[in-house]
Amino acid sequence: MPKAPRDNESTTPKKRTRKAAAPKNGNGVHADAGNGAVEAVTVVATEAAPVAQATTTLEEQIRFRAYELYLQRGGHGGSPEQDWLRAKEEICGQRAS
Repeated sequence: MPKAPRDNESTTPKKRTRKAAAPKNGNGVHADAGNGAVEAVTVVATEAAPVAQATTTLEEQIRFRAYELYLQRGGHGGSPEQDWLRAKEEICGQRAS
């Protein structure tokens, strides 16, 4: 005797769906097969660009200089607070003169 369907089961068969067709110029998997995929290249500058003082706030200038001080140490040791205070002294001292 067949079992009665449960409440959460459907008696109608599931519909099948088709997969998207592969592109005509490649197999859709490998970039070298010509599917148009392009590797993203990220360029990272090794030196900081000069900051335009007219368009940046004081806090941004201090933050940028503190980061430069961090990079000068090679990213090791030191204190972010000390970098911030030194950068603040340098930036505020430049504005006063």
